[in-house]
Amino acid sequence: MIASEMAKALKNDPTVIHVDVFHKNIKETVSSLFNEYDCWVAIMATGIMVRTICPLIQSKLSDPAVLVVSENKKHVISLLSGHLGGANQFSIKIAGLIGAVPVITTATDLKGKLGIDTLAYQFWFQVEQPHLIREVNQLIAADVKVDLYIPSRFKFLVNHPLVSRSYHIQTWDESFLRVSLPPNDSSGKESNKYLDLRPKRIVAGLGSKKGIAADQVFFAIRSALQHLHLPLERLDALATADVKKDEKGILSAASQSVLPLEVVSLNEIAQFENVDCTPSDLVYREFGVSGVSEPVSLIRAGKQSRLVLKKTAYNGVTVAIAVSTD
Repeated sequence: MIASEMAKALKNDPTVIHVDVFHKNIKETVSSLFNEYDCWVAIMATGIMVRTICPLIQSKLSDPAVLVVSENKKHVISLLSGHLGGANQFSIKIAGLIGAVPVITTATDLKGKLGIDTLAYQFWFQVEQPHLIREVNQLIAADVKVDLYIPSRFKFLVNHPLVSRSYHIQTWDESFLRVSLPPNDSSGKESNKYLDLRPKRIVAGLGSKKGIAADQVFFAIRSALQHLHLPLERLDALATADVKKDEKGILSAASQSVLPLEVVSLNEIAQFENVDCTPSDLVYREFGVSGVSEPVSLIRAGKQSRLVLKKTAYNGVTVAIAVSTD
């Protein structure tokens, strides 16, 4: 009953691309499919799930998030991959759906700080030196502000309260972010230990009805980004199909947002396949392809990219958002 309730709500969440519910054969099911999902939500005793996943755990860089929900719906425990896997954030989401209390035990979160791996997860950065994550987070949890160098396009991070509590922010001319670790001694010399964050490519795919106004397109883009808790500045590009390349509303919105508008041909869309794309009979009848916003976002985000916001309609505009995987 709890599982069905959660699944129904999650299927209506545009940031949740796919939901499956399993009722039996817990050990066999989890063992065979553990890495096929981004998150597992177990409604059972914590010990059962611990014994089930122990042989499957490999790395905090790749393990899926694992949550445990008490059968009385009072608590949602973030059990595994709280930061890079998103378990902490997802436990808050699930708790909100069922009226439970999220249980988060990671040190930086308990101190009201933002760990470097949480920063990477929330804003889609690739961690280049993952072996330094623990050292950075230990410093942050100990109330030591480390230096964080950011490109000017990421100045929105300055206004993030947890970022400003956790880091000394400085801007620089590189395209990536860098944490500079303090020296281990009291010499005052500059450290040569760095942890770099490379921005993954994020693209918003757009479809629209004819004659759409620019403010409607712009509103749709911003509304879509709100689902992901991302500012407009985090987008790398907008994309649409060639049949929409002269749509004034889309062109004006791209100009207003100062983002490149990348155009994908209908032929390329027709040849593109991705199991996460939702086909549209209406689009197929009109253009001969199964969709616009989802495939163009995935195509322009790059090979092996993934949907992070499925096609969502906003008064005549559809938006889907994809991100590169590296």
